[in-house]
Amino acid sequence: MASAIAPQFPISIASLSLGRASHHDLAEKIHAASAAGFQGVELFYEDIELHAKQYSDNSFEESILKSAKVFKDLCDECNLKVLVLQPFMNYDGLLDPVEHAQQIVKIKLWFKIAKAAGTDLILVPSNFFSEGTTGDDDQIVEDLLEIVELGEKESPQVRFAYEAISWGAHKNTWQQSWKIVKKANHPNLGLCLDTFHIVARTWADVTRESGVRQNASKLLAADLKECAAEVPVDKVFLVQLSDAERLPKPLDAAHEWYNPDFPSNMIWSRNTRVFPYETDRNAYLPIEKIVRSWVYDWGYRGWMSYEVYHRDLSDPSPSIPQDFAERGMKSWEIMVQRLDLDNIGSEKIQS
Repeated sequence: MASAIAPQFPISIASLSLGRASHHDLAEKIHAASAAGFQGVELFYEDIELHAKQYSDNSFEESILKSAKVFKDLCDECNLKVLVLQPFMNYDGLLDPVEHAQQIVKIKLWFKIAKAAGTDLILVPSNFFSEGTTGDDDQIVEDLLEIVELGEKESPQVRFAYEAISWGAHKNTWQQSWKIVKKANHPNLGLCLDTFHIVARTWADVTRESGVRQNASKLLAADLKECAAEVPVDKVFLVQLSDAERLPKPLDAAHEWYNPDFPSNMIWSRNTRVFPYETDRNAYLPIEKIVRSWVYDWGYRGWMSYEVYHRDLSDPSPSIPQDFAERGMKSWEIMVQRLDLDNIGSEKIQS
């Protein structure tokens, strides 16, 4: 399958979005992404962690680094860029100094993994545990600057993309994550913007019958306008795209997926993310509107990456990697055509 070429917008897909590592190995997923026409991949840690278990004669560090190198070699073979290593989870705002120190040890290993895998970017999602954490801005800035400054000493330097996930305990909107990044004021710390998380906090409400908030269109329009006005486009290090299924009934206590220990947005995300335009799979979010605003009003140019989570990714069927890769590329082709992305130059174009 030939890729939809939009020179200003190379397209990537997350390795997890091609099948869970417990059922689908690295090679089949990387080859599926390449065959579909993708130009890059996001490296999910679970992919190399499970792959590393086959090197049982080595130490854990030796095994994980060898696995990361295998991932890089596969990507090089398929002419795919490794866009980011992710997710470095539940780091920001830890109150226990022992837990914090353990995470610092861990990030130093992640620097080695990133280098072995051939990427200089690590994604840090906002902490989704409220217990044992703080939402204090100064503390979170201090935490992020600690790892950013450590990454600055690496060669090549390691950059970080901070992402407010929509079920974050303290930071769950891009406005909150931008406040942190702006206050930190470091060139190697930027934002990750994910269409799912943005829509889940501004437009969608999975606990309502309709799946949509009151005044949703106005809320989203105001949010997009604020983003274009407030955030310098060069402070966005990663853009992720996905849609999600409209559920046939609200995700409340009566729903079969409901779990009081998990936020509704997390449950929705982990089970139902699909690719934009997949209306046959009940996709219903205004993803095109967001991307149009980012490109034409804000002037974003750069990588876009599909990050899809779905219950079917745990299906052991050998066809899963190819199916998801081809569905992703079909979605991208529609987006390129509908937004005329292949004819956009490097300059900012006003709508």
